[in-house]
Amino acid sequence: MIDRALTAIPSPECNDFLLAVIDEAPSGTQMTVLSALAQADVDPWEEAARLSAMPKVTAEKALVSTFDRIPGRNWSPSEKVTIAARLVKLLPPRGGGTEAATITLAEAGISLVWVAWIGLAIAVSIMSVPRHPAERVDSSVSATSSPIVASKNSSANGTLENASSDHSGNPR
Repeated sequence: MIDRALTAIPSPECNDFLLAVIDEAPSGTQMTVLSALAQADVDPWEEAARLSAMPKVTAEKALVSTFDRIPGRNWSPSEKVTIAARLVKLLPPRGGGTEAATITLAEAGISLVWVAWIGLAIAVSIMSVPRHPAERVDSSVSATSSPIVASKNSSANGTLENASSDHSGNPR
């Protein structure tokens, strides 16, 4: 079974890398690694952890290829390599800090058995709610006073009314 992360907690060890300024727009707006990765549709903390686990040369190449996915930025190939080399130096040491970046269910002290029991309790409570309101039966109404029962009783006793008149509505 794969132990998935319950919640990703940003590691402060990657802050120097993620908050580093890459470029400044003519309007004065600064682009950080965090904003650049977000614009490239990449999770910044996952990418920082992934890059920090790589050798420096491989991380630089991966970062350069990520720069190609940032919209509206046209750096020359030499600029990309220079920027990537500067930023990779800011990553935490290889393998350091990436394990503490997330909390698993086991680390949170939540047993899968408890998660299953809670899920079962929620399912049972949802299933036990009546979907259609039950019809009420009024106990004060007797069976003989019901129009359905009365018409059945008159049919069972014979058709006295029908026998005493013909189809023209005139009595015999």
